[in-house]
Amino acid sequence: MKILTTDEIKDELIEKIKSKKIDNKLIIVSQGPNDEGIAYKNFLVKRSVAFNIAYEYKNFENNVAKEEILDYLNSQRKDDGFIIIMPFANNEYLSFLRDKVLIKDLDGFTYRSQGRVMAGIFDSLPATSKAIARTITKFSEIKGKSITLANSTNLIGLPLALYLSKNGATVSIMNSSTKNPVELVKNSDIFISAIGKANYFDKKYFRDGQLLIDVGSSVVNGMVIGDIDYENLEDLDVDVITHKKGIGAITTLSLIESLISKE
Repeated sequence: MKILTTDEIKDELIEKIKSKKIDNKLIIVSQGPNDEGIAYKNFLVKRSVAFNIAYEYKNFENNVAKEEILDYLNSQRKDDGFIIIMPFANNEYLSFLRDKVLIKDLDGFTYRSQGRVMAGIFDSLPATSKAIARTITKFSEIKGKSITLANSTNLIGLPLALYLSKNGATVSIMNSSTKNPVELVKNSDIFISAIGKANYFDKKYFRDGQLLIDVGSSVVNGMVIGDIDYENLEDLDVDVITHKKGIGAITTLSLIESLISKE
């Protein structure tokens, strides 16, 4: 087993962001965020401060009308970028907001962005999907590869599957109803997991020659654990991107990068 890192990708993104003057603002919106959502918001604020980027955070009460959230977002400058922290208390508001928000979408949230993803446009991917796609390109090819995703959310599995298939990969999305999951994963060239179940995928799922990307994280006895049980893979010839120094390190940078106005 060889453990890879995304340090080089991270450094390239940092240099790119530092080289640009970013005058537009990062707008962070939440409604009843959980601990993970608050932690993500705090990390985005930390990144904004580090790059001297203006930001604004707004947490809406659970009983606020969806029109008030929309008015707040659309009152910002057109080039200001927004992200909605998930989970969002009133999930029924999300479809309304996806259709109506007009300012810059930094995380593949709006229907406009989702349509561009269907056309294979990299810049419209959600930040996590963009980070994963960057990582695959760094260490492998996309075209002609068999790729399995253990995630079917709007932020990771679905947009990433569209993008990868549009760029020549054969993509499978597995879920709890998938038949023969071990065989499916083992027959893949690249496996990506983001299910948040500690050490769920053990040695029986894998074979020599694969690229494994672990995006999941769970807290067990105070420790953050990924989806893949790495300790069982020592004697396999696999390349692994672990949950540490992996996708998370470049997700927030990919989101900040999206603030950069196109020339």
